Amino acid sequence: MELERIAADLYREFPRNAEKLSKELERLSGLLEETGAAIMMEIEKEKYRKDKDPDRIKECRRLYRSVRKERESVESCLDQFNREQDLLRAEREQSALERIDYDAYRVDETVPYSLASVLTNKKPSAFSLYGQKYSVDSWKQMLLTTCAVLNRMNPMLFASFEADPDLQGRKRPYFSRDGADLDTPAKIPDADLYVETHVSARYLKKMIINLLGKFAIPEEEYLIYLKKDFTPLHEETYRVRRVQPAKEEPETGNREEQLSFTFDEEGNWSV
Repeated sequence: MELERIAADLYREFPRNAEKLSKELERLSGLLEETGAAIMMEIEKEKYRKDKDPDRIKECRRLYRSVRKERESVESCLDQFNREQDLLRAEREQSALERIDYDAYRVDETVPYSLASVLTNKKPSAFSLYGQKYSVDSWKQMLLTTCAVLNRMNPMLFASFEADPDLQGRKRPYFSRDGADLDTPAKIPDADLYVETHVSARYLKKMIINLLGKFAIPEEEYLIYLKKDFTPLHEETYRVRRVQPAKEEPETGNREEQLSFTFDEEGNWSV
């Protein structure tokens, strides 16, 4: 179809119209499938009539093949429309990200925060333990460095964490010797253990508190330093999403269920 060739231009120049066309293509595809099903039903009925008409069956099969070919063309065009829609959405999201001034969310990196602080939507710059400061650029690196420091303090105690029931998640352990049981394992520097890194900042904080408890280290001896605080950005994003109009709920009621049919070249069909 010509629409398939110009789908990209339509989405960039006339996005509203392209959206309407996409919906109509979906509707047309459904109608063609419904029509094909009706034709094949008629073929099946004709096959079992006492005075069946072979010419009518042949003509219906020819008609079905034409309808199926047209539906395939519509489906191909619809796939192209969906691809262009996804590409345009991705471009817009990337453009929005590029427009964000991340430096505007920088905070004073000399201010220490305790483990009781809320860490969600924040980016760390360092942590300190017993006054010794360690630079990090992510929560994952902070967890790995913390584990490495604790391992150097007492390697035997740290090695026992693999079997420690207090350091087990609901579905998988947090520490593993080979990492096979972990979702996103990372090798702890200078240790024979891997640690699970697929955790939120909130849960990472809980893990560190548990680790400090195993070493009998007071929580106040562990301080966190932040680089950026994206809380205002996330609050604005949430506010914008909340004011978006709600999507229409699908119709409910005593509607007849629509079946999906598959046919072969000879007119045999299945539900």
